Amino acid sequence: MGSKAFADCELGPVTDLFLQYAKKRDFEDERGSYLCLDGVKDLLESIGERRSEDTVAEFFRYADVNQDGKLHLDEFLVAADQVLGESPARIVLIVGGPGSGKGIMCSRLAAECNAVHLSSGDMLREEVEKGSYLGKEVADIMARGDLVSSALITALIRRKMRDYPGRRVLLDGFPRSLENARDFSELCGKPELALHLTCDDTILMERILKRSRENADGQVRSDDNIDTALKRLRNYHKYHAPTMAWLKEQHVPIVNLDVSGDPDSVWDQLLAIGRLMRPVTKL
Repeated sequence: MGSKAFADCELGPVTDLFLQYAKKRDFEDERGSYLCLDGVKDLLESIGERRSEDTVAEFFRYADVNQDGKLHLDEFLVAADQVLGESPARIVLIVGGPGSGKGIMCSRLAAECNAVHLSSGDMLREEVEKGSYLGKEVADIMARGDLVSSALITALIRRKMRDYPGRRVLLDGFPRSLENARDFSELCGKPELALHLTCDDTILMERILKRSRENADGQVRSDDNIDTALKRLRNYHKYHAPTMAWLKEQHVPIVNLDVSGDPDSVWDQLLAIGRLMRPVTKL
């Protein structure tokens, strides 16, 4: 089955969607349900794989070995492994507690170093807003401040990373647990570097509550309140130490930054690190 392209938690929903699209078009023969080229394109878009016409055509040609213009489920999954299952990007992890300034750091690195900024939290919120099959599963979890399952978030991140083959990606707010780190390494490869943003909890809480009061567009995040913020901090400390220990065991270089000051002082620290940051800044 398509284990390289789709995580275990994705296979069931993807299979269901394939069958729904085939039934909608009344596409079935003696081998079972199938899709034609347009159906495959629609299916890929519905699961977040927005590919060019050429890539979709390549996908279809690879799987349509008997050239009958039909793709059955087993052929679709084999093609997904071949075309979508490659290692998609080079990764720099941005690790820190809620309110540590991960987003600010990533935005500046992306702007000045031509890197791609991906926020695990933003990706989850986007999925919830779209009402996707993954989004429906995580909406209640996020509102409670609990951790989304490792399988779900890793599948979502890997899918998003495929949009940036060969690029350096700044992964903001991930991994959040040891299970996250192990799953990510298995599915996406070893990260190049981890930026570790450290700060006192009192400052983190002040920033979270300030963010909830001063949101410019008037939209307050559901997780920016004192009860949820405290729960997020407890979860962060519960999983943080073993995750960082595991990254060290895997010989992932870790750069520690004191982020208790303003963003400019944090950036000055980063620039002073020279040797470890050279692979990032020479993009």
